[in-house]
Amino acid sequence: MKPIQQRERIRMSLYDLGGATRNEIAEHTGLLVQTLCRRLRELEDLGHIVRFQHRECTCTHQRNIEYRLSGHMRGTITRRAA
Repeated sequence: MKPIQQRERIRMSLYDLGGATRNEIAEHTGLLVQTLCRRLRELEDLGHIVRFQHRECTCTHQRNIEYRLSGHMRGTITRRAA
């Protein structure tokens, strides 16, 4: 799968979940965590997602970073879906 397709799956996953940790995103998208880490960094650099807070992951029950879509990306995806 191409990196562009992986980034789109991550964006849609965050849109559906509202916010998620790496492991939760991996579970939702089916991507490997190793692949996901690189794509999350790319999406952060592009300004599409932000690190929101540290919280307990529902998969690992450890404190992890929760990622969310940035404000302009939520609007973009909502307009695209309509």
